[in-house]
Amino acid sequence: MTIVALAGCATAPDIPLLPKSPPPAVTQTVYVPVYVEVEKQAPPPPAPEPVKLPDDQEQSLALLVEMARATGGSADDLRKEYNAAQNAFNKERTPVNRMRYAWLSALLGPGAGDDARLQGLLEPLLAKNGGLAANHPLRPVADVLLAQIAERTRQVRDEQKRADALQQKLDALKAIEKQLLDRERRRN
Repeated sequence: MTIVALAGCATAPDIPLLPKSPPPAVTQTVYVPVYVEVEKQAPPPPAPEPVKLPDDQEQSLALLVEMARATGGSADDLRKEYNAAQNAFNKERTPVNRMRYAWLSALLGPGAGDDARLQGLLEPLLAKNGGLAANHPLRPVADVLLAQIAERTRQVRDEQKRADALQQKLDALKAIEKQLLDRERRRN
């Protein structure tokens, strides 16, 4: 029986007790006004309006852009633009149409017309009476184009002189050859 007595003397193991939970909390939403200081920035300034150029400058700028584009175009495109410029010039002989027509004629070269005709197109733009004013934006372009045409005319004239000189030398050599052949025939 001793065993029983031992068993009776044993103490019950400690069982952990669940912690007592606090009573459920009641939540309440409370709105508290919050004041925040914000620096007010001025609205950005409106975008500046594009600069409005005078009509002659606007037309000149458009023509220069067109001229730059035309220099890189194909021969067919250039021919089409030339025909359109010619028609525009024939309808309305404005300085811009005159310049466009002369420029495209110069780009096409001698096939589009001779240099004397091109000079005739440009010289009225540079005339003292009725030409472009000295401060007109197209005036320097006309000056440069006229100078290029004059230079091309000079080069063509120089080439023609060289060709004539070579032809004279060739004719002289042919004459000498003919004389030598005639002498040879007489000897035989």
